[in-house]
Amino acid sequence: MPLLRIEPHRFRHYKAELVEAFTRHVGRVLEIGCGLRLYESYCRGLEYVGVDVDASVRPNILADAVKLPFRDSCFEIIIMLDSLEHVADADAAVRECVRVLKDGGRLLITTPNTRGFGFYDSFADRTHIHHFNWSSLEKVLRRNGLKVEKRVPLHLHIYWPLRLLRSRLLVPLQQSICVVARR
Repeated sequence: MPLLRIEPHRFRHYKAELVEAFTRHVGRVLEIGCGLRLYESYCRGLEYVGVDVDASVRPNILADAVKLPFRDSCFEIIIMLDSLEHVADADAAVRECVRVLKDGGRLLITTPNTRGFGFYDSFADRTHIHHFNWSSLEKVLRRNGLKVEKRVPLHLHIYWPLRLLRSRLLVPLQQSICVVARR
């Protein structure tokens, strides 16, 4: 048995649990960059809308994150799982999130961490336009009208002994950043 096992399904499962907990007892939920809508079945909101620019993944609505086809203040929750790094104008995408979020609405966002174990994930994918760390992501969110509410410690893609996962020392180095921000 290798010392470090690659277990990407664990991370997908953990993101599904995040979506389930984050969308509990809310109305409308928007997932930007929904891809194959893997997390739709975990959404506990009254209505789920998945948006993507790729028609082949069959999103509910074909649209770009920088120009969402929704009226102002119509979603309680927006989920962006590993998608902001692909958007040409990250600031414009976050401004659009602010526009379509209701007052007090929240954004759950994940992205690879370039100052941690996500360095390879971030730079190996040529479709990544932006490379975020904790402070650069939070700066983009604040600059565009969101209040960073919480940093969410995530499980790493690589299986580590549990005592290391819970270590506060590893949070800045974790493979992916997960932030909750409020409008």
